[in-house]
Amino acid sequence: MVKAGGLTWAYREGKPEPSKASADKPEVLLLHGLGSSSYCYRNTMGLIGGEGYRCIAPDWPGHGDTDKPGNFGYSEESYISGLGQFVDAVGIKKPFALVVHGYILSQYAMLYALEHPDQIARLLILNTPLALNAKLRPELAAYKAPLPFMRPGNKPFDFMIYNMSGSPYAMQEKDAMVYARPTSDPAATAAISKTMDQVDFPKLLRKVDDGFRTWRKPSVCMFGASDPFVDPASVFEFLESKRTNMKALTVAAKLGHMPQEDFPESMHESLMKWLSGETDADGPIKQKALKMTKYGVVESKN
Repeated sequence: MVKAGGLTWAYREGKPEPSKASADKPEVLLLHGLGSSSYCYRNTMGLIGGEGYRCIAPDWPGHGDTDKPGNFGYSEESYISGLGQFVDAVGIKKPFALVVHGYILSQYAMLYALEHPDQIARLLILNTPLALNAKLRPELAAYKAPLPFMRPGNKPFDFMIYNMSGSPYAMQEKDAMVYARPTSDPAATAAISKTMDQVDFPKLLRKVDDGFRTWRKPSVCMFGASDPFVDPASVFEFLESKRTNMKALTVAAKLGHMPQEDFPESMHESLMKWLSGETDADGPIKQKALKMTKYGVVESKN
């Protein structure tokens, strides 16, 4: 736990393996999407820590074990400001490597990166809607129903089903119960509702798209290919106007919306190449798609 901006933030920390740790390795900040928690990164953090990297994964305000105050705001500005306060309070070394995933909060984290490029060493985007025509997943789209009586209102948000959905695999019961915990907390449901009330999703997508046209930090989009909510091919629509140093990887293993939950070991080799700088471009590059298989990373399209 750490106090930041008047809130108590809960976070997970992965300690670096001492024999592999070095001062030149960036620390890693991993951020979950709306409706999830830092629990989704638990296995990824173990793998990264084993390679000598310190990693931090917080629960956003309104999520997991972090405070869920009614007066937080739950707006784009509130989340971005809160993240900056958490980064300072937890003492993560800058510039750090940033990993984002999922809906809404992932876009806010990307906007934070645009506002603070000096803090970001590199960026990894996991299964995040990026194309301008991307749609909200059904559970979130319900909050934007045209008629108020069609919206969920105060009906409890089913965090367990939300985090289980989108995977080609059955989740273990012990993991499902961790994700289920906030369902009984009205403040957690209120956080989802207030966040969705204030977000204009198409406008948010445009803001991210416009901002990243001039992004220069080494970045990789790595998507599980069996995602029913985010079409992995849609990332190339996003990259069409990003002739910078952003690359795309698609994971050939059968992974869904949360690849870090499904099978993080299958992503590990490519993730480490991103962290170590092997995927960096020497300068502006053309859009490139790579596929990751259990045998390694192979180029599939230029």
